[in-house]
Amino acid sequence: MSFRVVTEPIGPVAANCHTLEFGDQVILIDPGGDADLLLRLIGKRTLTAMLVTHGHYDHIGAIGELKERHPGAAVMIHRDERLFLSDPSLNLSCHFGIDGRYGHAPERLLDHGDRIMLPDGDTLSVIHTPGHTPGGVCFYGDGVLFSGDTLFFESIGRCDLPGGDEETLLTSIRERLLTLPDDTRVLSGHMNVTTIGHEKRHNPFLDGAV
Repeated sequence: MSFRVVTEPIGPVAANCHTLEFGDQVILIDPGGDADLLLRLIGKRTLTAMLVTHGHYDHIGAIGELKERHPGAAVMIHRDERLFLSDPSLNLSCHFGIDGRYGHAPERLLDHGDRIMLPDGDTLSVIHTPGHTPGGVCFYGDGVLFSGDTLFFESIGRCDLPGGDEETLLTSIRERLLTLPDDTRVLSGHMNVTTIGHEKRHNPFLDGAV
């Protein structure tokens, strides 16, 4: 990888926040909570962007506090997920006694096939993978897939939450993720690191998918 990744389980359900390090600049994927911890990890470096795989509270919870300290950080989320940032009933925070609101418009609304420029000149591709939520996305670049809650180690994202649909999720995984190289490292929103090849062979939800 041309960038270094540090993964930290954060927030009330230990969602993985991935810090992409580029010297004195960093990008966060899914800053779901524990803003003080993330600010310590960032240190004196500049937070340039916060990329959101989907809008559930455990993936967006620290955005507001981080934005106060790093106002130049661009928040990016799929256009079908933009209302999740400000609506506790959509991001599910209201079900856990949390007021999970980020009250500002994101700087960029993402679509499938978009590319996000990184500080080192490389890019991450946006892969729209609806099923866990309508606007769920994965980010792919340099042999690494940040899969959010779409694909896990030998599992897949929940489909029983509002906006979820199992067949849609399985189609997203089959058509848009399993076509990636087998040695693609998968850094998900929860649990351990895996690879596309491992999931093809061992994920029980994808039995017969390839």
